[in-house]
Parts: sequence; C-alpha cells; structure tokens
Amino acid sequence: MTTYLLHGGATSKDLLGNDNFFAQFTALVDKPKVKILLCYFSRKKEEWEKLTKRDTKNISTNADKDYDYHVVKNSEDLFKKLPDYDVLYVAGGDAELLEPFYKELSKIKTMLSGKIYAGSSMGTFMASESYVLSNDAQDSDSVHKGIGLLPIQTLCHWDVENKGQNKMELLMKYSKTPIIALNEGELVKIYR
Repeated sequence: MTTYLLHGGATSKDLLGNDNFFAQFTALVDKPKVKILLCYFSRKKEEWEKLTKRDTKNISTNADKDYDYHVVKNSEDLFKKLPDYDVLYVAGGDAELLEPFYKELSKIKTMLSGKIYAGSSMGTFMASESYVLSNDAQDSDSVHKGIGLLPIQTLCHWDVENKGQNKMELLMKYSKTPIIALNEGELVKIYR
C-alpha cells in the first residue's frame, strides 16, 4: 500500500496545516530513521538550495524521529535512490518546468508501493489524472494531464482561486473522475 499526502500548496506560508503536512513525513514511517527524497523539478535549479533549507527546517521542526534526506538531481537519480527511501516529496512550483518530466516519472507508480508520496500544489497535480492550474499560472483555463498515480482530478489553492466555478466545470466536462479541491495548507491522505 502507498500513502499519498496531497497538499493544497503554499508551504512557504505560516499555515497550521503546513506543520501537519511536514510532520507526516516522519510520523507515518515505522522506522527509527526516515529517508526522504526531495524533488524540486518544478523550480529553477538556482532555487533548490534555498528550498532545501526551508523544507528541511519545516521537517525538523515537526519531525517525531530522525531523518536523512537527499535532493534528487534528475530522473535517473530519482529512480536510483527511490528503492532505498521511505518518502518522496514533490514540491510545488511551475508546470512548464515539471510537466516535461511526466512521461519519465510515470514509472514511479510501481516503485511507490509501501512508501509515502507527498506532493504540494504541482506535486499534487502531478499525482492526479488531470487538473487545472491555479490563479497565477499562464494556462489556467485548460485541463492538464498528470501522471495518474491516483484516479482523481485536482484543484489546488482553492481558497484563493478567483475562477473556481469555471475550473470545476472544465474538470466535470473533461472526466467523471472525482475532483478534489484543496485550500492552501490543506492536507488529504489517501491510502492505495
């Protein structure tokens, strides 16, 4: 069984739900030391060091046990490391940076068995069958395909979305697959 932690975005904001999200990275693993992969493919490489510092601080603050982490450099590095790690965290960011990896990354579904997949915003979108990008995205009026780790459609940043009804209608017309709308800082756990 795989545990999916789907987060509505805005991990950099001071939101109560963010603490719970990062706490789950270690709380759900039944080992004294947890191994976490950090994936920042949706961000420019010059931001990765800053994001790593921010996220490891959030994990440390909320962790209930020791952990080790590795920032994946590319798809090859991800596939090599994933078998030995407990958690894969795919951070939010820009669709145009992450979506080109989808074809390669679709192979991770079978590799996630018994592990935790944690996705925030773009990481949540990636895990879905389909989604509509949030407010600030350039292409927020069309349906995008994720890699389909879960049979859902998603909308993130729902509490600050200004075209919510339109986006919900786009997804309802696109597929009969259930839709999950997540507010910033909101977390949904799915066991599959």
